[in-house]
Amino acid sequence: MLIRIDTREQLPLDFDRCAVVRNTIQTFDYAIEGDQFRFAIERKSLPDLIQSLAIQKNWCRELKKIRRARALQNMPRIFYVVEANREDIEHFDYSLFTGGRVGPDFIFHQLSEFEYFHDVHVIFSGDVLGATRDIYRLLKRRFEDLRQQEDE
Repeated sequence: MLIRIDTREQLPLDFDRCAVVRNTIQTFDYAIEGDQFRFAIERKSLPDLIQSLAIQKNWCRELKKIRRARALQNMPRIFYVVEANREDIEHFDYSLFTGGRVGPDFIFHQLSEFEYFHDVHVIFSGDVLGATRDIYRLLKRRFEDLRQQEDE
């Protein structure tokens, strides 16, 4: 299995068990080389996730990215892997958002919209090591599925 990491990924994860190649992925950050048009994974830090859910233009951009992945690339499953725990949303510093409407309740509401209406699987991995582990496992499962399809 060869993991493709998008060239726009600023601090790519280190997959010590697997070879990687840096190349463009049309949508999202991590994929299996040769399968990047059908299955890819988005990686988010907690601040990035919260800004994606809380700021209207970022929310619209994420939804557009998901729609594009489904429409143009026919991606049946979409995964967001977050380098934090779900509970970290409660303790995030929301003071940078003015207006007072953005807080844990709003973020949890947006997450439920994301997961329920847009069928996005959001995995909270705890930290960078957990994200590396979870992305690797998802890609490995996809790779096994592709091999099984070839054998049929």
